[in-house]
Amino acid sequence: MEAESQGGARSVAGVLAQLVEEGLLDAHELATATAWMDQQRTESPTPWYIKAFVGISAWLAAVFIIAFLGMVGLIDSGVSMLLFGSIFGVAALALKRMAMDSIFGGQLAFAVSLAGQGLLIAGVSMFTENTTATALVALGLEALLFVAYPDTMHRLISVVAMAAALVVLLLEQELPEGIHVVIALFAVLAIYLWRNEVYLRSSPKLAAYWSAAAYGTLLVLAGLCVLPLIGQPDTTKWWISTAALGVGLLYLWDQVLRELEISRQSGPALWLLAGVGLLLIPTYQTPGILAALIGLLLAFWRSNNLQMGLSSAFLLFFIGVYYYNLDFTLLEKSYILLGTGAALLVIRLGLLRWGRREGT
Repeated sequence: MEAESQGGARSVAGVLAQLVEEGLLDAHELATATAWMDQQRTESPTPWYIKAFVGISAWLAAVFIIAFLGMVGLIDSGVSMLLFGSIFGVAALALKRMAMDSIFGGQLAFAVSLAGQGLLIAGVSMFTENTTATALVALGLEALLFVAYPDTMHRLISVVAMAAALVVLLLEQELPEGIHVVIALFAVLAIYLWRNEVYLRSSPKLAAYWSAAAYGTLLVLAGLCVLPLIGQPDTTKWWISTAALGVGLLYLWDQVLRELEISRQSGPALWLLAGVGLLLIPTYQTPGILAALIGLLLAFWRSNNLQMGLSSAFLLFFIGVYYYNLDFTLLEKSYILLGTGAALLVIRLGLLRWGRREGT
């Protein structure tokens, strides 16, 4: 298997060398691609579902640790929470770095770190009795741990926690409209991270952060778009978020066409543009559909099966909730479903005809 892998790597290296000879790849791009392939051959990543279960088990372990400390009376004030939270945080970092290859040591460090974070944030809340200060501390703490704690799932949790702290901060300052800025910000970050995946993953300094940041931004983006479905925060201007995500889709449309060297005036380009325009009209108060489509388009663009699955699940969820919440009769909803399906089939037919014409 290893010899087969090395043979595959040599054949890819030969293709890259040929591209350089033909002037289709410059020296910098060759170095970037080579570094990325070297990283893929040497690293043996844990499957994502194992990491997910580790994260869940760490959360449960952190809850039990905090519950035990509370039952024995060791954490009964803000000061004690800050003290034990700081001790747990330092211990988790030390344990993680000493047991990098140990599954048990990694899980223990993960649980201790989460318990420490919970105690620190709760301690700040009790000590200051100020939600704004607590959100700012949580934001700074999670940013620090994103850099300092060398674990992808832990960093992903930090990304989600930073987004939650931002939302709490905006609501506490009575700035609910700022949620639209946060949604736009995470959309820009997601597009940047996925568009520059090869460069970022081949960078010795940035490769360790890419997975957590890339998946975390899309997860946060979908999570933020759940807020209008539950009536929070107190704003009805969700068309702002929809417009921002629509601009993101149009940018991706342009970038994908440019990478594939397809003219903007060609058949599929115009069909895709028409599809984006059709989506903007009925979903102006449901930005989650566009957020899921951005994730799905990025996943297809980068051939990422995991992200395809996640984005497809989010898309089905947002579409289902959207039609459920429509203030129409069941008959009218069925007409809308029929019309939407017909429009999508027409767009698909146009793309298929263009593809067959190009193939001939």
